Amino acid sequence: MAKEFQKHVFLSSLLITIAIFSIGVITSYLLDYARVAEVTSVMDEHELDTAAYVLNQQFLESFGGNKCDSMISGMYELKKEIVKVGTDLSNYGSKSIIFRNKDFDYLKRKYFLLELKFYSMINNLNDECGKQYIPILFFYEIDDPISERQGYILDDLSQGYRQQIAVITIDKDYEDEPLVKSLVDRYQVTTAPTLVIDNDMIINELIYTGELNATILKILRGADPHAGDIDFRYVLRESGVNESRITEELKSQLAKNISGFAKGDITLVLGRITQNDSLVCSSLQYYDSHKALNDEEQALLYETYASLGCGRNREIFLTKAAELWDKLGVHWRADLDRNLRNLTHPQTPFAPAGISSSRLAVPENASRITIGRSYFNITSSDILVSQADRVNRDWLGATLNASPHEDQLLKVLSERLSYPDSELRADIGWHEGGRISQLTQIGLTRKIGAGTMVAKINGSWYAPNEKGEFMFDVPIDKVSYPTTRFLSRDIAVIIDTHGINMLVEQALRNNATLVIGCGDNVGKVKAAQYLSERGVKIVTFTDKYASLAMGSGTSLLGSPPFRRKGPRIIMGDQPINISLDEPILALEVPDITKVQSYYDTPSRYFRKLQESLDLDVSYFPVTHMNQLNKMIEFAKERGIHVVAARVFNSNDYYNLKGWLEEDSSNRAILFHTEPYPYGHKILREFTNQTTFGDISPLVT
Repeated sequence: MAKEFQKHVFLSSLLITIAIFSIGVITSYLLDYARVAEVTSVMDEHELDTAAYVLNQQFLESFGGNKCDSMISGMYELKKEIVKVGTDLSNYGSKSIIFRNKDFDYLKRKYFLLELKFYSMINNLNDECGKQYIPILFFYEIDDPISERQGYILDDLSQGYRQQIAVITIDKDYEDEPLVKSLVDRYQVTTAPTLVIDNDMIINELIYTGELNATILKILRGADPHAGDIDFRYVLRESGVNESRITEELKSQLAKNISGFAKGDITLVLGRITQNDSLVCSSLQYYDSHKALNDEEQALLYETYASLGCGRNREIFLTKAAELWDKLGVHWRADLDRNLRNLTHPQTPFAPAGISSSRLAVPENASRITIGRSYFNITSSDILVSQADRVNRDWLGATLNASPHEDQLLKVLSERLSYPDSELRADIGWHEGGRISQLTQIGLTRKIGAGTMVAKINGSWYAPNEKGEFMFDVPIDKVSYPTTRFLSRDIAVIIDTHGINMLVEQALRNNATLVIGCGDNVGKVKAAQYLSERGVKIVTFTDKYASLAMGSGTSLLGSPPFRRKGPRIIMGDQPINISLDEPILALEVPDITKVQSYYDTPSRYFRKLQESLDLDVSYFPVTHMNQLNKMIEFAKERGIHVVAARVFNSNDYYNLKGWLEEDSSNRAILFHTEPYPYGHKILREFTNQTTFGDISPLVT
């Protein structure tokens, strides 16, 4: 009986044990199945998002858009997913007991492939869009306590640099995937842990948080992370300005009592043109010392901090800049700064502007054309907004002794570095600064439009209207100014604005009635027409492309002379009459590498005019500077009494002056002339024989 009982107990215990074991096995299997399904699902989702990321880049390449900003935003999401995959796989591997080997090996290999693809995408992002993430390859060894410790250190570090570093973990002894072995061989990994930081720094030992953090900070504090392949010496080369002379002139200004903003810009320019990152970062100490003149200048300072890297907290400064732009009512720019801060795709609405022109009204039996009748009345009630470059700052002339909004007017600019005093004529002054200094004598309100945000769209740069719609072409030489701040590869802030195309937003925000800026670009004429449609008067003393708006009714005066009449200034209104059958001789430039292209402005104007009128125009080519005498001789030989020319220097002036003095019937239409001292001079000495390139001539 006892034996029967013992047998029963044994069998019962065995059955219970088998049942418990079976339940454990089944439970383990079910849990393993669930874990495999969970990890596989996360991997599948990551693969799908990766495919979407790649497709999105291909779409942007084909149809245009801010590729880099999209890549940065998408990469951050992929990074979070790959971290989750690794965490889930690690948890699965440690908890699975019975069925883990085959499934775990499959998932492990798939995970490594996902990591390696992610690593490749990180490097591609950095190549295309500047340094966005620091990749860290972490080679570990299974069941190695030192590797485990290094992993915990990297996990902690990642929490502090979520948008700046990307850790890729790799089992150095994993042999089932050839790509892993290739990486091990490339970096000669023989021990664990081994770290490869930023693709070239190899550390073959345990590295603690402090030292690792210092290494990361050193990399992150690199200067100009978003400037990419911008050539900050481009304008110097194209202008033929001596780089050594510029650097010496700028250095001498640092010792003067000027604003922190100015000293910061000087140091930034020096750092960029000498390719010295330490100098670029040193500029920040000067910006820190500057007391902004207004909220707009403070917002520009915050964007400066966000752009230059050097270890500054980009997110905080973009947040502060956005708050100030909101305060100023520029909400689109505030939103764009916030999007840059959040690494989301910035909204840069693209609405490229066009140019409207029309044929002139030509009455039947017309016999003459009057050029130069158009005019503006300027009074003390006018609000003038101008560009910053060549007005209160001139980096090319090594004159950065003021912040963008300081009340300063420059009358002698980069020409001072190469021209003799006889050419400089400081008593008259040069460019927009010289002319505005004369206009302000009637007491009008003057403001500088500085810090224009521009966006790169479809490979070209554009400036915005007052709504943040990017409309107006901006040439690369202006984007390449060494004072420009780059918030991303495709978003920049041009501090030293140059051209009507960069002044639209500021002009309308400040209720400008008059805007003065350069007109030597198609985008500048487009902006002039946009402002004109909104009731603003525009003056481009440099008027190379103004004729594109001929006949459109645009309130635009190109290179107009002006005179004071009591409490007001009359700009333009210096007409000359030309019979339609009179021969006209106009300058043209066959090769702009031999002579300034601005001498081609007369031919541009008259070719446009000939679309409306059957005029007897001959074109005289100039192949080198100082050849106006040849044109005058040609006119004399053929009895031509009307010339279309340009007066830039004393040589041009004296040759044209002698011809005008010879015969009162000799007349000159002068282009790209008013901003230069000798051009300004001749337009006032021969008021009955000279005029400007009026885009609204009258045919009668």
